[in-house]
Amino acid sequence: GGAAGAKVPLAFVSTILLPIVGNAAEHASAVMFAVRNKPDLAIGVAVGSATQITLLGFPASVLAAWAYGEPLSLDMLPFETACLVLTILGVATVLPSGRSNWLKGLTLISLYVVIALAFLFHDSSETRAPAAAKHKRLG
Repeated sequence: GGAAGAKVPLAFVSTILLPIVGNAAEHASAVMFAVRNKPDLAIGVAVGSATQITLLGFPASVLAAWAYGEPLSLDMLPFETACLVLTILGVATVLPSGRSNWLKGLTLISLYVVIALAFLFHDSSETRAPAAAKHKRLG
């Protein structure tokens, strides 16, 4: 596909680029609320969307894959798990106070850039062959 032709890792495309393009309207509305000095709405849109994907979209994808007989699980590799935990910790440091400033925003943007670069340069040669075989037997 296009990712292989451009020599961009598939993990980067599916984890960074696709969500940016797919949620462009939500991102635009969050920025619009922030510009209008309504940070509660901006945070609600941004965090609410991520929460919905995490709690509904990810498990629903696993169930749909199982329905089609494809091996997919919630078992993430250590790199992916570390990125998820880092993201949760980063957001958890900003949200409790309910207030924001430019430094907190810069911190979150920097965290996003670091994770994006990590996915861009990460060697995703780790395999799940034993786990995939196990899930194939269950289905």
